Amino acid sequence: MKLLQRVSALVRANINDLIDRAEDPVKMIKQLILDLNNQLIQVKTTVAQSLADQHLLDRRLEDARKAAADYERRAQLAVDKGDDTLARAALDRYNSFVRTVEETEKHLEEQKRETNDLKLALAQLETKIAEVTRNRDTLLARHRRAVAKEKLTKVKSSIHPEHLEQVLDAIDGYVVTAEARAKASAELHQDAVHRRLHKLETDSQLDEQLAAMKAKRASNPAA
Repeated sequence: MKLLQRVSALVRANINDLIDRAEDPVKMIKQLILDLNNQLIQVKTTVAQSLADQHLLDRRLEDARKAAADYERRAQLAVDKGDDTLARAALDRYNSFVRTVEETEKHLEEQKRETNDLKLALAQLETKIAEVTRNRDTLLARHRRAVAKEKLTKVKSSIHPEHLEQVLDAIDGYVVTAEARAKASAELHQDAVHRRLHKLETDSQLDEQLAAMKAKRASNPAA
């Protein structure tokens, strides 16, 4: 059955290998769980139908056995009565039901094997779903760690000591230059403040001299 083949493929699936090969492990494992649950529904439905068919064959077999026994009894009764024609007819019906019994027994055994196979597939599928669901977070965490480790390894391999030394020297030079610029800006700012203060002092002195001259001229107009 194609259904059993699909279930077998899902049950045998190596989750770790699938995650390693997946472009998007999160989507892959979600899709896998979805596929497993979809197959589980189909298998449950098929198991139920197979069991129903098995019960139907059981009942058909029982009816055929009863009919065969009944016609055998009738044939014996006809023999006892000396009616060979009726006995032959009863035996013919008996033989027909015996063949039905044999065929039904054969079909019933096949049906039982198929039902057992489906039950086994159902149990394996349920176990696989529980396994995948239980280990989903762990598997994804392992994958993320593996990816991060691989990236770190690539980064480390791309960094050469001499290049790193050059980078550090360049950074140091940039820092020294920035510090010098900051110091120069601070000194310029301080000089500007000093000049402003000096101008204030000079202006104040000139104002005092001008005021004294005006006072002197006011007190001695003749001069």
